[in-house]
Amino acid sequence: MSGMKGIHIEFVASEILEKEGDNKTDYILENVKDDTILVLEDPLTSEEQKELIKETMKRVDPGFPGIEVSTLGGESEGLRSTLIRILGGKRRGLTVIGPSKLISQIRKNPNSIHLFAKMR
Repeated sequence: MSGMKGIHIEFVASEILEKEGDNKTDYILENVKDDTILVLEDPLTSEEQKELIKETMKRVDPGFPGIEVSTLGGESEGLRSTLIRILGGKRRGLTVIGPSKLISQIRKNPNSIHLFAKMR
């Protein structure tokens, strides 16, 4: 898709990140460094977000100023959420990750994420 102008958004199924295993952070960062905004089917856990931010800080350079991340849903510590996690069920929610040079603003409400991106 190189040569096309616009914003590249990739919707990533949970199976793709599960296959990546320990390389999940690398997969995310390589795509985001290529100016792709990722929408992950499953929300990242707070631990995964910490790891992603830590890895991002190691890779910041003039061409890659960093990322913007917002998660909707995910980890709440209610009884229902705990039971779903124990029984191996899917967490409800999603995570949006993109390069900070393209994302001008992310606003998060309890039930929605509003993302404003710049054209390349």
